[in-house]
Amino acid sequence: MSYKKRLSRLRKAFLPRAEAFLITCPENRRFLSGFPSEDVSLQESAGALLLTRKEAFILTDPRYQEEAKECSPLFEPRIYRHGLEAELEGLLSLLKVRSLLLEPHCLSWAFFNRLQKRLSAVELKEAPPLVERIREIKDAEELEAIRKSLRIAEEILESIVPRIRPGITEKALAAQIIEMAYRRAEGPSFPPIVASGPNAAKPHAEPSEKELRLGEPLIIDMGVKWCGYCSDITRTFCVGKPEQRFKEVYSLVLKAKEEAEKVLAPGELAKRPDLVAREVFRRAGVERNYWHSLGHGVGLAIHEPPSLSFRSRKKLKAGQVVTVEPGLYFPDWGGVRLEDMVFLKEGGFERLNRLGFWYL
Repeated sequence: MSYKKRLSRLRKAFLPRAEAFLITCPENRRFLSGFPSEDVSLQESAGALLLTRKEAFILTDPRYQEEAKECSPLFEPRIYRHGLEAELEGLLSLLKVRSLLLEPHCLSWAFFNRLQKRLSAVELKEAPPLVERIREIKDAEELEAIRKSLRIAEEILESIVPRIRPGITEKALAAQIIEMAYRRAEGPSFPPIVASGPNAAKPHAEPSEKELRLGEPLIIDMGVKWCGYCSDITRTFCVGKPEQRFKEVYSLVLKAKEEAEKVLAPGELAKRPDLVAREVFRRAGVERNYWHSLGHGVGLAIHEPPSLSFRSRKKLKAGQVVTVEPGLYFPDWGGVRLEDMVFLKEGGFERLNRLGFWYL
């Protein structure tokens, strides 16, 4: 899908609601314009897009003016030196805009208050997730970028496996993953999780100075970015020869994953695969050790709709890319999580991973 087509679809969605739309979400900004620069923080933006019925502007400061030029002629660069609010005040007045949609999840309260003061003649409205709904369905070019991102992540993970040995620290392994992510791709799609022993009972553990020990489970959850698109893969290893408990937990998590995938298809309720995995764990008496949902969408953001959660009320759609990642966590021992990425298509799904599992 071209940027022109994306803008056309978005205009049809937002124009009945307001005369203009301010895009401040970095992923939405890149999806609509190709602008690659990332925000340093919520308080320091790399810029914004302003869309009206006919006009499209990219608003940024001099630090990103060269990147903004690459978005023309579809987007007209407007380089501000006195802040985004001041630029919007003049531009919206010039365009005679009386109503403006804002992305509430990508604005600070302080910025919103400043906008209200500057744009007293403009009605500010909260936008629903209009761009995110378009982003949910990946086109062929997006899917290829995700495939490439995942291939690189798997290659990195394969190269890490021989380095898994007693004595090496979690931080040392994480540093190697990050270094390879920058050499082979745009960098990590999120800070890698490298968690061994009891730390592996923390689903989002941060790598520590803890050394790996024989017989411990080791969870590695990592991904990279390619052309802005993320990958996300988790494998669990045993440091040395696996003991019986590791084999039993590993087999149970793999079974939950396989059973959940049997009901993974467009048109299915997004909560059902998660409920199926929970039922596997419930029958084994360990549902209380399953601490998160089954998966999530992946694209320009590492976590995006849909959510494969028992709380979800949505239906799955063809064209979505989601993760399937059941896990079990035992504070006195560690944990096991197994994660693949899949592409939903008519009749079922395609597993995007090439990398298999070490313990079956």
